Amino acid sequence: MQQPHILTLSHVRTELRSRGGWPGAVQLRKGWSLARARPWNDQTDTVASLRLERGSDRFLSACVDWLGGRGVTLTLSPALAEEQSSVWRRAGFDDHFRLVVFERDLRIPAGPPLHAVTPEPSPDLETLAAIDDRAFEPIWRVGQGGLADACSATPLTEVLTVRDSGTILGFAIVGELGSVSYLQRLAVEPNRAREGLGRSLLRATIDWARQRGAHTMLLNTQPENVPAARLYTSENFVTLGPKLRVLARRHDPGPPR
Repeated sequence: MQQPHILTLSHVRTELRSRGGWPGAVQLRKGWSLARARPWNDQTDTVASLRLERGSDRFLSACVDWLGGRGVTLTLSPALAEEQSSVWRRAGFDDHFRLVVFERDLRIPAGPPLHAVTPEPSPDLETLAAIDDRAFEPIWRVGQGGLADACSATPLTEVLTVRDSGTILGFAIVGELGSVSYLQRLAVEPNRAREGLGRSLLRATIDWARQRGAHTMLLNTQPENVPAARLYTSENFVTLGPKLRVLARRHDPGPPR
């Protein structure tokens, strides 16, 4: 007589489990290991953003395989410092693009904003994502999921906007953790880009961070974004030596599961 197969606790712990449906935000678990994935932006479900909460290179590889089985052809890491990248590289990820890091000493006050900047206690991420899409090239767009991540990246976060006759023309997402403030995102309607709206938003985020006791502000941008670099430099930001990088791993997808 054939003995029944008994599913032991060790079997359960080694199985990759998911919560949520792709395309969409999903949580991936394998025992103690945990990762979160979502489409890179709202225009594609074949490029994934993968964030490792805890786990090994083998777990990362399992997550990539899971995404590949659902049609994902490229999986991207968050922005990482080099010392954070080793587990990703062991999982087969390589440099995809680099980011320049800027820092500002918040002991230096900012000038007054040139436009009225107001907080958004209940931001409409769909509206903000539409502005973000128009402001950035496709690879740099983050979509509603990316903006939601930016809003939840720090315990204290504010979304600031500039408007004209009630219409949002630009926004900034700023957060604070300890004594460090992070400018997570800044975007302005491209047809209004030369009106100083970005400068007003930037100055308002600096004021917000100073009022909450932050000592420094950090942000990053792509190296080729020369206008943004000029803006930040003119507002007393300096570049830091090390650059962040986003790593990528390609996958030939199998049949959908």
